[in-house]
Amino acid sequence: MVKKLVCGLLIVLSMTISLPMGVSAEWKRDNSGWKYTDGSSYSYGWKQINGSWYYFGNDGYMQKGWVLDKAWWYYLQDSGAMAIGKLAIGNKTYEFDNNGRWINNSIYSGSTVTNTEGESKPPSQEKFESAPDFSWVNEDGNTYFKITEDYYVHGAWNIDGDIYEFDKNGVMQKGEYTALDGKKYLFGDDGKFIKGITNPQYKLWVAGAITTKSTTDNFGVKLDDSNMMSITDTYSEDSEKGSQINDIQSKATVEGRTLNCKVGQYINLGAIDVSSEDTEKSSFPNLIIISSSTDSSIAYSAVDISREDGYFRHVTPQLAGLKPGKVTITLYINGATTSYDVVVTE
Repeated sequence: MVKKLVCGLLIVLSMTISLPMGVSAEWKRDNSGWKYTDGSSYSYGWKQINGSWYYFGNDGYMQKGWVLDKAWWYYLQDSGAMAIGKLAIGNKTYEFDNNGRWINNSIYSGSTVTNTEGESKPPSQEKFESAPDFSWVNEDGNTYFKITEDYYVHGAWNIDGDIYEFDKNGVMQKGEYTALDGKKYLFGDDGKFIKGITNPQYKLWVAGAITTKSTTDNFGVKLDDSNMMSITDTYSEDSEKGSQINDIQSKATVEGRTLNCKVGQYINLGAIDVSSEDTEKSSFPNLIIISSSTDSSIAYSAVDISREDGYFRHVTPQLAGLKPGKVTITLYINGATTSYDVVVTE
């Protein structure tokens, strides 16, 4: 199988079982929706019908919209059929691979110039398939990060609390790095972001985060966003001084689920607390986190993560106001979501 690059949150739904169906199988509808039945039996989980895949709940009813299992997503159209390829949902276009897996390309990517010395190439299939999920892969002097199955990252990512940059082939970058806007950054031999070179005060924000420590295969999480709409810090960026605490412009404000800020302000919101769906207190899964703006030219959204008891249980939303306008920011954390609106003014 050809490996694919992930430049955003990649969400995949695993297969479940369906009850056996005979030659008399048929669609039936009642006031609650559609079922696919065979006498007194009905389908649940995934089932392929006339070449299309459908998903049925435990009650047997056909599902529509986004469907989640573990950390992975599919989108079921109004007909119930699983989406593949590109599909407009609301006012946004989403892309799905041939297996129906959502490929989210909304994070900051493709905006840097590679500094990899020598040949940049994807990992070999043999090497990649032998590596465990959520792990680093080394081959021929290059380092990659594997998420799962045949997917690895490129672009900028926060992995276990450190910022990394990967080129278009998924090769981790080292040393001096020049972005397309001309700003230079320094990454260590281990790939971790060290500082800005153009200005040491420059901070590097990224919209995707991954964690590698887990104690459960259940990717389901619960989010407590009750403190999210509180402002912890507001910065402004000066071309000479870099990012500084903003004491000059009007303070950013919050009204309900709406953040009001100015162009040039960089804001840290309150942390989202993440917990496992597992009932065991010690259970905690790997996390795949993405922050997505409906228009990143108006407001760029990012995330930071922090530990508690050895696990990254806290996600801090970050926001940069770039030009006047209004956007919605959505955070995806293992499929669970939360969102807020942003109004940017001069």
